[in-house]
Amino acid sequence: MSVQTRGRLLEAAKKIFSERGYYNTQISHIIDEAGVARGTFYLYFRSKEEIFRELLKEVVEELKKRIKVIDLSEDPIEQVKENIERVIELALEERELARIVLQRNCDPQLFSITDSFFEEIVHLIKGSLDKGVALGLLRPCNTEVVARGIMGALKEIIIGVLDREEVNPREIAEEVIEFGIRGVWRDKEGR
Repeated sequence: MSVQTRGRLLEAAKKIFSERGYYNTQISHIIDEAGVARGTFYLYFRSKEEIFRELLKEVVEELKKRIKVIDLSEDPIEQVKENIERVIELALEERELARIVLQRNCDPQLFSITDSFFEEIVHLIKGSLDKGVALGLLRPCNTEVVARGIMGALKEIIIGVLDREEVNPREIAEEVIEFGIRGVWRDKEGR
């Protein structure tokens, strides 16, 4: 089995899912786009659901690479901004897949797949929050609730920028951090 062929199938699936949506995509669309025979598809994947899950798994792995562990010898707030910036950059690089994952269509089968994807991301965020609380960087809190809040906010922010041409991930990350730290209340100096 060829790594190149598998990669071609995944790229074709990403393109077709983004154009047609999950529900309207058929294996025949994917193999036509990839230029392979149906039997070749089944050497690598058992179903449309399996190839879609594999695309989501790749996103999780890429997120794990991009989200860096906080180094206490440096400014933790700056490091969190950089992590958020990298997450937004990934969504912009993978706009098609991000649209499919974030915009809940009418297919209940897709909900179960994306819900498990989001549960894994929430678990990663919760782990980071637990570590921050243990290190004394964060106030004690219900890290499950906060992780879900962060996930929901990032989903909405990314949905809001996917169709924009000009997006400044750094500016968005800075605003997210400011909101997370200070909320929207003015301080005593009027800022």
